[in-house]
Formats: sequence, structure tokens, C-alpha cells
Amino acid sequence: MLTLAHSRLEAVLAPETGGCIARFSLRHDGGIQQLLRPLAHDHASPGPLDMACYPLVPFSGRITNGRFRFGAEDVALPPDPICVPHAIHGRGWRAPWEVLEASANTARLRFVHKPEDAGGWSWPWSFETEQHFSLGLEGLSVAMRLTNLSSAPMPGGLGLHPFFNGRASARLQARLPEVWESGPDGTPTGLAPVPEKWRFDEPRDMKDVDVDHCFSRSEGRFRVDWTDRPFALRIEATGAPHAIVYAPPGEDFFCAEPVSHAPDAVNRPEREDVTGLRTLVPGETMELLCRFLVEEA
Repeated sequence: MLTLAHSRLEAVLAPETGGCIARFSLRHDGGIQQLLRPLAHDHASPGPLDMACYPLVPFSGRITNGRFRFGAEDVALPPDPICVPHAIHGRGWRAPWEVLEASANTARLRFVHKPEDAGGWSWPWSFETEQHFSLGLEGLSVAMRLTNLSSAPMPGGLGLHPFFNGRASARLQARLPEVWESGPDGTPTGLAPVPEKWRFDEPRDMKDVDVDHCFSRSEGRFRVDWTDRPFALRIEATGAPHAIVYAPPGEDFFCAEPVSHAPDAVNRPEREDVTGLRTLVPGETMELLCRFLVEEA
């Protein structure tokens, strides 16, 4: 684990476990408030699904059956255990990251994928991705970069998957005008206006919401507050015109994920400016910046 600290804020990173954020907390006069769902201190062998937040790279969401064609490449990715037979969320969250730099309140992590060294993860393009973490007075900033290192164009996407606990007292506010309707397996079928049950224009109690969908035309701005906690989180993301909101039945957590593209974008018939998918030419880099800003509720 790698701990960053600044004033009253602390962020604990887990480079070897998917380059994840394990905890993000605030010390205040009344105690300590966990701003993201924390990794349990007594967890003996945690994985990325136990963490507070994990990176999505080089794509987010599902790829139906793990298969798609891009340029001259027919790609068949192995299914991920959480959504067999589909692939999901890329590779970064399932791989160790290298610590390039670290100071008291900053860190830079890197993950490099080469097809010949990938151990069965059959993404045919080489790429490099970095996460730059910076903890300041206002909150935590995460800057992500993805660079195509191969000699051919590559599809690319970025995102973050934060978890928020205390759903029984939590509220979410975000402007998300369109939603990707999906089939029973969670892959999208097309865009539609957002129904009232999934509108978050005004603060919405998350205890009453069950959802697992991608929303489009996101402004990249979210606010999460809790009626029984003194501080709220304001989230500002650039390079993320889409968002996934995940609130599963019966669980005390939910997710509001800034992402650059819709699920299964590599298989969708819509234009890239609709799906958000990027085509990165050799040497090209794309970026996503997300700031988790702490403010009084």
C-alpha cells in the first residue's frame, strides 16, 4: 500500500492490486469520514472489487462475448468472471501497476501492456497507461493517460469506477440526459431519453434507486452527500462524456463512474462521437481527469 496525506485528507493506493484506490478519507473534529467505500483493514487478500475505486483501461463496460472486429483485427478476449461470457472494464484493474514516482501527497503509476507478455489476455495492441494522483486541500485529483504503442490504430477508452457506501443515507445529483437501454445481459441496445426513475437533476435518495446503466451527454459533474455525514463529495471529470450509475438491489453501496465511452462501443453501429469510442493512431494519447472535491454538506 502507498499512503498519500495532505492536511486532513488521506488516500491509500494499492499499486499491485490493479492500481486501485483502497481508501480516501477525511479527518475532522467528529472523527474520520470515509469519502469512498473503504477497503476493510482486516482483509487478508483483497482484490480490485474490494477496493474504493479502480481504473478502467483500455475500455470500460462490457464487450459482448469478448469479441469485436477493428480494422484488420478480429479480437476474442477471455470472459471476465464477474460477467461470463463477456469481457469487462479492460485490463488495468486486473494487473499490477509500477510506481514511477511518489511523494507525501502525489504518486504516478504506470501499466504497460504488450501482447506477447499478456498471459492470455488477447488484446492485440501494445499500450501504456498512467495514473497521476495528487492530494491537495480541496481533495483528490486523478489524471489518467492512455497511449497507443503499437504500429496500427487501436480502439481506446478510459474511466474510473468509484464505490460509495452508506447508500441508505446517500443522495446523488448529476445531469444525465440520455441513457443506453440494455438487454438482460447488460449490453446496450440503443439510446433513449432518461426516464423519471433515473433522473438525478435534483439530489436523489439512492436507497430508492436500482440501476445498472450507462448515461450519455454527461457534464462530468456529480455530487454525493449523506444525510448523516458532515461532508459531501463533488466530482468533476473532463474527458468523460458518459457515466455509468450502478446501484444493485440489496447492497449498501452504489457507483457513479465517469467514463469516456458507452459499453460495447466497439460493436455499436453509431458514430464514435455518439458512443465516445476513440481511435488512437500509433503514438496518440488520450486523457481523462477526475477530481474528488470535498465540501461541507
